[in-house]
Amino acid sequence: MATESKTKAGLGVRLDDEYKTSMEAEIRLRRISYLPDEAKEAEKETCVICLDEDIGSDVMFAVDKCGHRFCRHYVKQHIEVKLLDGTFPSCLQHRCKSQLTIDRCDKLLTLKLSLMWKQRIREDSTPFTERVYGPHDRLTSRASGVLSTTCFESSGFRTCFKCSGSFCVNCKVPWHYRLSCSDYEKSCTARYADDARLKSLASGYRWRQYGKG
Repeated sequence: MATESKTKAGLGVRLDDEYKTSMEAEIRLRRISYLPDEAKEAEKETCVICLDEDIGSDVMFAVDKCGHRFCRHYVKQHIEVKLLDGTFPSCLQHRCKSQLTIDRCDKLLTLKLSLMWKQRIREDSTPFTERVYGPHDRLTSRASGVLSTTCFESSGFRTCFKCSGSFCVNCKVPWHYRLSCSDYEKSCTARYADDARLKSLASGYRWRQYGKG
């Protein structure tokens, strides 16, 4: 009887161990099966700009200086608007003063935006007193940070890095080849005087300008 009882007791222990092992295996399988969904759920974020609550973390952009996160689509739009406005793009978070960097935003930029940003950096690095307008741009954009040609530098020759046009930084006109600034001014004065005399003569004889009724 004693031997039989020990046998039953041993069998019961083995059954308990097998049951526990089976339950642990089932729990592990359940955890594995649910883990991907839970992980995906944890990866979803909310963009405070577009208020979308179902954005994957892989399409979110983090500002490196402050850590604020936004969807890449709106960050790209924000960068373009700021650059077109002539300013550097900053963090989209309200009242956050952190600046975006071109290196951090490199993957968001088109070639056009990248060149525009580099242009702004060069302009900003130019002392304010040295910033001028290129005459070829018709005052629509600054030619600050102009490239100097050393052999003509003393005469005012400059090349705008934006439009590549040559101009005189002293006269603020397209470069006057083979003429000093004073000679160019004299030639302009003489030309304006001739034009004025011609207009006066035409008015006296009631001539009409060609191409006008």
